[in-house]
Amino acid sequence: MAKNKKGKKINKAIQQWEEYFGEDTLQNWQKLVTDLNIRGTYCSKTQCRKAIKKVWVNIFDFLEAMSSGTPVHKFPNQRALADYTLSNELVFPRRRIVSGTPMAALLANIM
Repeated sequence: MAKNKKGKKINKAIQQWEEYFGEDTLQNWQKLVTDLNIRGTYCSKTQCRKAIKKVWVNIFDFLEAMSSGTPVHKFPNQRALADYTLSNELVFPRRRIVSGTPMAALLANIM
């Protein structure tokens, strides 16, 4: 993928994320947990973050699923997510994600 096209895709994803997630509130963290089909009750952002860290989804695919209303594809493990992400050139740059945010909780070490 050309560098400029990739940059536009990343910028679009960041905009989609901001529209999807909005403010950093417990309710929005809980919405993310629900949209990831994580079972349980989570009464704090920390509990939500810990639950999200155990789910393996591609950020680009997650945003597409949210905009299209389709189920989110979850991978069985980090290696499967990494293989898929690298082979489909869907790597989200770590430097564009703020630490402690929900997007950071979704980010996996794939390289």
